[in-house]
Amino acid sequence: MHSQAAGSEYGGVTPEEWADFEEHFDKRKVELGNCARPYGSPCQHEHACIRCPMLQVNPRMLSRLAEIEKDLMLRRKRAEEERWLGEIEGIDMTLTFIRGKQAEVARLNSRSPVALGFPTPRPHRE
Repeated sequence: MHSQAAGSEYGGVTPEEWADFEEHFDKRKVELGNCARPYGSPCQHEHACIRCPMLQVNPRMLSRLAEIEKDLMLRRKRAEEERWLGEIEGIDMTLTFIRGKQAEVARLNSRSPVALGFPTPRPHRE
């Protein structure tokens, strides 16, 4: 009975709607991992993924994140030499986000699984 009510409340999905839904998730795959923004929402950060709180870094991409960090440090050194103060500020902000992403991945990797055990039937009550 419940499933009929739910079925009548929601119409069928057209092939176009389903393709749009799948495309949403295909477009969420980025170099460093996945974008967790909600379905149907645009990228508000103009694809500056490292600075975006919605980026979920794939732990296998930590070495790539380290490469980006190293490159930014070299760019920062050049910016200091040239006294490009705005560039230094932007690089520092990006480095803060990179280090936050690295710490987040380390924190998630260090969590131990929770043992929930196996469910057992409850005693019969009369």
